[in-house]
Amino acid sequence: MLKTTLITDTLGHVTSTEPTTTAHVPLPDGSSTPVQIWASDNKDSQLVMLWPGFGMGGYYYRPIAAALNKAGFHVAIGELRGQGQSSAKSSRKNQWGYHDLASVDFPLQIAAAKKALDLEEDHPMRFLSHSMGGQISCLFAARPEAEKYNLRAIFGVGAGSPFRPTFSPKMGKRLGLGAVLLGGIGGHIVGFWPGKVLGKDLVGYGRQSGTHMREWRRFHKHNSLDDLTAQDINYVEAMKKVSIPITFSRCPDDEDCPQESIDGLASFVPAAQIKMIESPEALGHNRWAREPESTVKLFLEQAL
Repeated sequence: MLKTTLITDTLGHVTSTEPTTTAHVPLPDGSSTPVQIWASDNKDSQLVMLWPGFGMGGYYYRPIAAALNKAGFHVAIGELRGQGQSSAKSSRKNQWGYHDLASVDFPLQIAAAKKALDLEEDHPMRFLSHSMGGQISCLFAARPEAEKYNLRAIFGVGAGSPFRPTFSPKMGKRLGLGAVLLGGIGGHIVGFWPGKVLGKDLVGYGRQSGTHMREWRRFHKHNSLDDLTAQDINYVEAMKKVSIPITFSRCPDDEDCPQESIDGLASFVPAAQIKMIESPEALGHNRWAREPESTVKLFLEQAL
């Protein structure tokens, strides 16, 4: 069995990690997405798929992936198309949206992780999903592939709706500016968001697909996931039938995901077994992934 490299500081915090292996997944647009994989010594252990947030690369989540692996799970970190080490590059001609991520990218990466770990297609798995990754996870949970790949539960961290009224006036203005730039100018005028403008990334999310940003802007304005581009199911109706356990957690100082934002996303899955948890540590919207102890503890309390 291949082993995971795990390095800790003098306080026991995970500081540097290396995956067991990396699977490179070809996507229909010709791009490739890496899936970083940590194998458990116990082949029967559940698989935890980690899904990044908006503008985040999968490598950022290595400390929590290694910590979950140390706790006994198989772990794999996916990428959102066009982010991190994904080779996809959005343009006027090359675009994708929420539906593509939920129906194509998630299933392909899950299949690649299970194959690399020599697991059966229906080997049980859980999601640990951050921010945007949590939005896409709820869409995936409504799809037939969720049953095919045996999704047992979702644990969201800082995962909510971008609906403007759920945020403070300060954050609402910031999100509103992002919606204008990413969804308005990028999505409707340019056809994609280029990331850097005059050498500066004005919103901090990197290059993004125009289709995805138009849909995200509508989500921000209306809390709507209706009529996603090229959808093959009615996601809003299908999400109403999702019944697996979904835990929504947040750090107490996370201004990017207030409780009202979480409530907005949770409203799409009313039949799910929903739990709301607040972390005891003030680690903002992202830092919990680098200092994972409290989040891993909360995850284990729900998973075991």
